Amino acid sequence: MIGSYFVTGKWCNTRTEVALAMQDAGASNREIGEKLGVSVSTASALLASGHRAKSRGGTGVPSQRGKYGIPTAALETAIMDLWDEGKSYDQIAEALNIRRETAQKIVAYMREGATDWSMGGAAAARGSEALLAALLRHHPERCTIATLGRRQ
Repeated sequence: MIGSYFVTGKWCNTRTEVALAMQDAGASNREIGEKLGVSVSTASALLASGHRAKSRGGTGVPSQRGKYGIPTAALETAIMDLWDEGKSYDQIAEALNIRRETAQKIVAYMREGATDWSMGGAAAARGSEALLAALLRHHPERCTIATLGRRQ
């Protein structure tokens, strides 16, 4: 289910939230399943999950946010903005109230060019050689010494 739904007088953003609201309004599991487009067993599982969360003191619905209270993409953007400003890992962690290790991990995989050499220079060279061989094999008419950058 994508988007928000108005169910029994309130807005619901998740399937669990819809299921709980419909159950509170007296709907059967079959009716809940039909509304959500899921099987009766899936509707039952959503209700059970919501009730377990409520019994632990939660709202009964899953969080719409990432681990640190904001969506993961927004957290990555905030971290990289601070990194681009020249902030240290400690400063980023303090500013966003996250662990230093989280800032380090996100910067490591988001940094420009970080994945370019992830397999090492030798692997990149092998990949380039394989690409050139495929070009020569499948498109020989397009391959000249100048376009392939080969030296004689």
